Amino acid sequence: MKLTAFLTALTILIGFPGLSLGEDEMVMRKETLPWAVTIDDDVCYMLITIKAGEDVPDMRDKPCFLRDGKFTLTISGPPGTTVTLFGKFNFKKGNGFLTIKKKDHRKIWLLDLIYFPAGQWYYSEANENSGAFETFYNPSPMFEESIFSIKWGANDQ
Repeated sequence: MKLTAFLTALTILIGFPGLSLGEDEMVMRKETLPWAVTIDDDVCYMLITIKAGEDVPDMRDKPCFLRDGKFTLTISGPPGTTVTLFGKFNFKKGNGFLTIKKKDHRKIWLLDLIYFPAGQWYYSEANENSGAFETFYNPSPMFEESIFSIKWGANDQ
């Protein structure tokens, strides 16, 4: 009986890690732009998972980086989880950046990374699709298409 309970628990932990252990992470996807679809159907369906605390100074080795498209993302983690997306390699701010700070325990969904007002903090209330969060956006041309580095934690504007 104990062996059966142990094997069942082990199966759940290995087979369904998202259910058994909460993951603090950001999952990004590069959505294809309507004009970018080709005859070869050059669409990338891979997700880019970045664990909380895993700073990425260079996104070139991530899936779909060189494909045309704009990034969308989800972030899970406790309130206060903060991540900054940069438009340049090595966390440089010269080509825009977006700082996102979670305000509750719910997962946040961002489908449009340039929706936010420039140069000021913007607060978004929780709704049926996303948790509450704050953003600080320093714009640049085509920012949503060109995320080059990612850093977790506070970012001095």
